[in-house]
Amino acid sequence: MRPVRLTVPWSAGILPAPGAFFTRYVRFALCSFLLLLLFACLAHAQQRTFVSGSGDDTNACNRTGPCRTIAQAITITNPGGEVIVLDSAGYGPFTVSKSISITAPPGVYAGISVFSGNGVTVNAGASDTVILRGLTINNQGSMGAGINATGGNLQVERCIITGFIDSNDLLFLTGSASLEVKDSIFRGGGCGIAVSPQGSPSTAAIDRVRLEGNETGLCVAAPSQVTVRNSLASGNTAGFFANNSDSSSNSSLYIENCVASGNSGEGVLAFNGGGTGSATIKISNSTVTNNGIGLHVMGSNAIVLSRGNNTVEGNTTSTMGTIGSFVAK
Repeated sequence: MRPVRLTVPWSAGILPAPGAFFTRYVRFALCSFLLLLLFACLAHAQQRTFVSGSGDDTNACNRTGPCRTIAQAITITNPGGEVIVLDSAGYGPFTVSKSISITAPPGVYAGISVFSGNGVTVNAGASDTVILRGLTINNQGSMGAGINATGGNLQVERCIITGFIDSNDLLFLTGSASLEVKDSIFRGGGCGIAVSPQGSPSTAAIDRVRLEGNETGLCVAAPSQVTVRNSLASGNTAGFFANNSDSSSNSSLYIENCVASGNSGEGVLAFNGGGTGSATIKISNSTVTNNGIGLHVMGSNAIVLSRGNNTVEGNTTSTMGTIGSFVAK
């Protein structure tokens, strides 16, 4: 007996036509793919990510599956989010180009060994704020900087940066921006902290900082306004330095309740090497002792003003150049 073939016409509407079936299938597959992609993006774009010495950069960077490097965690952290270091380890150099916080809690050693380039590069947007908290950045032969900031506002807290003698421990080049540094140590750099904005003026507030064994402890170039409080500059060639060499703008450094001691050259130096603007230092309630020169004014439009409540003694030469005065208002 011949098999009976049951033929159902497509036009009868019982089964869809082949073209319609294929179209529905493609639409279903596409929607499924888009949903999976959406869920994947939501899973990876996180407000808070984590890194660990035992982590893996293929992980999701969450609390139970931390990443290994800060650089990887940054890539999947939302702007304005934070990267948290869970345990002591080395985490490698990284670049930041958005608002973010990088935090190592007290008691956790978050090491960054720098063999080439910069330890941390900050090139965020003009309205972005980058916070670096609790990092230890060590030079291992690099010609770069410990932190090199060329964009965005920067806050540095509880950090130790050491050994960037061919550059600077912290180099802040950002114009129209602010720098805040507190509770940190800068050792063995060209400048411990260098504020040298490009173009537009910038401001910096420095509090409870140690500047030790650098070529210059704090370097302030035009156009900038910098305040340093409750800080120590010791064992440098020069301690606190305001400079204007080739600018028509001004550099301004206010020193309050600080110590400049044991610097082989100047404790406090204002220098103008040819700029038409001024390099001005105002110093109040501070101690300047055991330096080569205590207070030094060098060049035209270089100004050092004392409030008259400072201790300047025990230096090889207490003052050089004309030291002016200012009064509290």
